[in-house]
Amino acid sequence: MNRLNKNTWRGLIILLIAPFFISCLKTGKTYRTAKSIETEKHVNKQAIDKSYSWIERHPASFIDGGFVEISEELITFYILSNHTEDISQKKCYFKEIQKRVNLIATKKDFKVQPGEYTMLLAVAAITEKLKITSMDFRKVIEEQLISDPFFYHQHITSTIWNTVYLERLGYNPTKGLEELLPQGILSQEVQKRLLFQLVNSPLNPTYINPMTLTIYYMTHEIFSLTDFGEIPPPPLIANNQEFFSQLLDKTIEWAITRQHIDILAELIMCVKMLNFEDVPSIQGGIEFIISNQEDNGTFGITNPSRPNIYRHGILMSMMALSMA
Repeated sequence: MNRLNKNTWRGLIILLIAPFFISCLKTGKTYRTAKSIETEKHVNKQAIDKSYSWIERHPASFIDGGFVEISEELITFYILSNHTEDISQKKCYFKEIQKRVNLIATKKDFKVQPGEYTMLLAVAAITEKLKITSMDFRKVIEEQLISDPFFYHQHITSTIWNTVYLERLGYNPTKGLEELLPQGILSQEVQKRLLFQLVNSPLNPTYINPMTLTIYYMTHEIFSLTDFGEIPPPPLIANNQEFFSQLLDKTIEWAITRQHIDILAELIMCVKMLNFEDVPSIQGGIEFIISNQEDNGTFGITNPSRPNIYRHGILMSMMALSMA
């Protein structure tokens, strides 16, 4: 009787767990233990700290990287502070943010170019959230950006980003998000699925540059629309979650194949900002980033078109690893 009971229980247990393992086989998911997750977080933290040391030794300035990379560092430290529970670390990151605001504030005759509007608006929003008042970014916005007649003559992704942040800061842009969003990369991809077709096809060298740009536009639209993961995605994404989950999964695989660290990092960030769970390639992407980190904290030359060929890849990787 006891043996029969044991066998009965074994049969019940098998029936209960069988769907779980079948699901693993179908989706390719890896179910990690609490211990393995903690180990991964520790590895990620070590990589972040190593890159942080490089940033401390080579901070962006108006000579090295300009306003864009100073702003990207500021945004990175903001993201890092939002994804750590260590109070002392939060304070450290906050000081780094303050340093960069002060650097901008002390710049004589500070002006931004149209291509820098996105960074200006994101930084303005962050400093207001943190109640940092050493720089009046609203004055710059009102004197330089809002009065610019060419504001709506930039790429649609930049215009969407700028409009989103203007609205968040309480301004009333001439064109609203409802008018602009259907023209954006995310909306076009839902309708035409061109990028989706390309990342699901054999690699064609002819399309590498256009695909790279399209992926950048896609990630930046997600950054702005979710406020770097702080607010839920709009219906455009929420109503097409399965499609975007599959698209991000395939573009992560594409970025790994191309060994494109900064695009890979941005894609991982998007997965985390959107709270997508069924993206099998993400763990391989995280491991790829860590395995490509050099002893000095860089990831090699990640963006040769930038004033600093290392910094962008470092900053994107730090943010991606902090969210992972």
